[in-house]
Amino acid sequence: MNNRESAMADEIRHEFVAMLEMTGFVDPDYYRSSLNRPELRDPVGHYAEIGWRIGLEPNARFNGDFLRPFYETAGMFKPPAYVWLELSALGGPLPANRHEAENLAAAFRLSPIFDAEFYAHRLPAGMDPALHYAVVGEPLGWRASPFFDAAYYRERYPDVASVGVSPLLHFQHDGRREGRRGASVVDRLEFPPLSQSEKPVVLLISHEASRTGAPMLGWNIARELAKRATVVSLMMRGGELENDFIAVAASSVGPLTWEDWNSLDATRLAKRITEEFKPLYAIANSVETQIMVPALASCGVPSVALVHEFANYTRPVTKMRNVYDWAQHVVFPAEIVAQSSYDAFPGLERRPGIHIMAQGRSDPPPASSALERTDKKRDEFLLRLRPEGEEASFLVLGAGSVHLRKGVDLFVSAAATAKRLRPNIRFRFVWIGDGYDPDHDSAYSAYLAYQIAQSDLGDSLVMLDAVSDLEPAYAIADAFFLSSRLDPQPNVAIDTVVRGIPTVCFQGACGTAEILGADVATRPLIAPHLDSHAAAVILCGLADDRDKTKALGAEVARVGHAAYNMSTYVQQIDEWGKSSAAALHDEDLATLMAAAAVDLDMVLPPGMTPVSELEAGRRTLQQWSIMGLSGDSTTNPQFRRPCAGFNPQSYAQVNPGECGPGKAHPLAHWLRAERPVGPWSRDVFNPIDDTYPPSEGMPRVALHAHFYYEDLADDLAFRLKRNHTRCDLFLSTDTDAKARHLRAAFGDHHGSVEMAIVPNRGRDVGPLLTEFLPRLLDGRYDLIGHVHAKRSVGTDAAMGEAWRHFLWENLVGGEHAMLDLAAAVFASKPAIGLLMAEDPHLVGWNDNREIAEDLARRMGIATPLADFFDFPLGTMFWCRSKTLLPLLELGLDWNDYPSEPVPYDGTVLHAIERLLPFVARKAGFDTAGLRVPGTNW
Repeated sequence: MNNRESAMADEIRHEFVAMLEMTGFVDPDYYRSSLNRPELRDPVGHYAEIGWRIGLEPNARFNGDFLRPFYETAGMFKPPAYVWLELSALGGPLPANRHEAENLAAAFRLSPIFDAEFYAHRLPAGMDPALHYAVVGEPLGWRASPFFDAAYYRERYPDVASVGVSPLLHFQHDGRREGRRGASVVDRLEFPPLSQSEKPVVLLISHEASRTGAPMLGWNIARELAKRATVVSLMMRGGELENDFIAVAASSVGPLTWEDWNSLDATRLAKRITEEFKPLYAIANSVETQIMVPALASCGVPSVALVHEFANYTRPVTKMRNVYDWAQHVVFPAEIVAQSSYDAFPGLERRPGIHIMAQGRSDPPPASSALERTDKKRDEFLLRLRPEGEEASFLVLGAGSVHLRKGVDLFVSAAATAKRLRPNIRFRFVWIGDGYDPDHDSAYSAYLAYQIAQSDLGDSLVMLDAVSDLEPAYAIADAFFLSSRLDPQPNVAIDTVVRGIPTVCFQGACGTAEILGADVATRPLIAPHLDSHAAAVILCGLADDRDKTKALGAEVARVGHAAYNMSTYVQQIDEWGKSSAAALHDEDLATLMAAAAVDLDMVLPPGMTPVSELEAGRRTLQQWSIMGLSGDSTTNPQFRRPCAGFNPQSYAQVNPGECGPGKAHPLAHWLRAERPVGPWSRDVFNPIDDTYPPSEGMPRVALHAHFYYEDLADDLAFRLKRNHTRCDLFLSTDTDAKARHLRAAFGDHHGSVEMAIVPNRGRDVGPLLTEFLPRLLDGRYDLIGHVHAKRSVGTDAAMGEAWRHFLWENLVGGEHAMLDLAAAVFASKPAIGLLMAEDPHLVGWNDNREIAEDLARRMGIATPLADFFDFPLGTMFWCRSKTLLPLLELGLDWNDYPSEPVPYDGTVLHAIERLLPFVARKAGFDTAGLRVPGTNW
């Protein structure tokens, strides 16, 4: 055995001993009796070192000799007890001896789900398939048959694993009846191979294949994109256009069903698509494809997302986060659509990669034979549009599914108004679209029918079913009324505009109004928001002067042809997709992996399923390509620090030639440059890896703690007791009752306690700077700390609790004595003046820069201040007392702070929070971080 193998063996042996001791797996009396050595002092150590090798068992239940051959066929050559303990953590029944294994295997043999012949293909000749599956196959997630995947079942239904039952038996007895799935959708899908081509592969995702707006657009994108790329189509639901997608794409996957839309299936599907087709990038057409965007990102495939939906009606609106956090480029078809998401996700408009671009005109795919219009049917359709005797009538079209969003009620209202305003003009209003069924639809249709009847429109308004080809209607229409309440860039309106049909629509209700309203010639077609009377007036004006209307139609066509160009639209999407792929460098990923540089606790938000180091590395590269040097990274909670002690934005700004857009990831570049020191890097101290000699004299420490929520005082008192460093407390709150609670909570504190009741103004910063700072800086203290009882009641209460726990755990203590560590760092590192919790989030100035630079000038700090930097997020920290002198010189009083309720951002409080590292530098000190490994928020 060479030295490396020996070291690995020692590591396994130490882990084995720790596992045995933690679990109590070795029964000391049983083991001593088996060995006939009652005097044996260390049964655990003896079993780990010698006993298992010579066939001794750790307890009366376990039979390692029986289990070992099964484990070894699965490539697990560690001690059987070690393997058994590892497998037991996966959940489910785990046999420990032959009797238990035979009982479980008997149930598998009787199960119609277990396919012994299928399973035996991966076993040595003569090994019992059911017995092997019982001992090791099911715990490891080996497939029991082509139709059942235990690993998938356990992961998709964690409640099964939590109760310790066999996934296969649960599925057999309960799961199928409950509608659970035994295998991933990937197992039933086909992935037709691609023929050889030099063109790059692009994945086009359509949320469904219906003959409606977004799928029709997707089909047209695929058709145009096929001229320059190898298109793979993924249909997430079926529909009439399935064969059309198959015909235009080089390979098609799907359709899926609603039941397949879950993150586990999306992850497996993304991995399979990546393995089979290796797409350069993906086009996610519709926000309804959102579940695939992060799944593809985890495989290293960037996305260009086409968001046609308004956040106003997308439910739950939070599902849009998958798109906005993970798509490299987001394309809105109109400003109104973008603004809807800006309102729902503040700061989104400042995120890089946000675009507003109207799509091109979509040609409808050829209708299926069942929908082909014969000449006779075409004549019948035309006759319904304009019956005999109506040749001179003014024909106004409306189209779309009969839905409140389409504003059919406003269409009816405008028709009734036009008839009243111009009784001498024969109007004919025709709505074409499915869904009008007042006999069965007691919701919208029934109300529309009543409105039509009360409006006394007679045969001047007609409701027709949808048709596959609207060309005959366009050919004879005099005007089109887009009555929608919220519509992005509807294909039907694009059609009418490009064809030069005067199209009346509402301001602020659709993207079409933005296109027509931007040109002085077509602006008169825009009515005030949802003002059906104004729309009727415009339509009456068109009917009054047919020659003028014809001339206006020519202007509409001119505007439409300039705005709606499918070739230009697809070319731009392709350029964005290619640039996104170019930004993800294999060399960077290899560098991150070789250095094991990515800290999973930093990169992954809390509660997320653990991922491999490779996926974490991809995640890091993806998020940088999305956010980069964005000045407001809080808009994307997935964009986080890749590792402790490094700020990628600060490094990239100093190295724009190497780390700019599309270039190297800052962390990978920094590693290859042998970690140069600069404002982008700092020391981070943790209680496990770092030890510091105690200072010669105990430092004089003061801690200011502000409590608006006094019930959190007991938690801080407990954490302070984890430390040996004496600390005088300066407590502030806003009422006598709260002060009494604080005195009781800190009644046995080791150190003096001073209490102040202060105005409820300035949050925690006001009490520190205005009430206590003059006394804290009177020469009595070497070190000053500042914490507060933080809660985020107004935003996310759970987030607020997690944030406070993170800060107190890292700055004060809990599992570790962090106040002691902070004191030791200050004692041994005289250059450090400010210690902050090493936060995984990268936060910038947001709306606070102007206020901060004004304060900085008052303190004599040079401006402009750095664009990217790290600060004590949450305004909690430890510092040397001299560090705070510039803040004392500001002379802030209570009137300088905002009154409650304090805005979420953009106040003097937020500015001071961000100024702390600049204040420390002004005082001549560096900053550093404190980090308890494994903490996160």
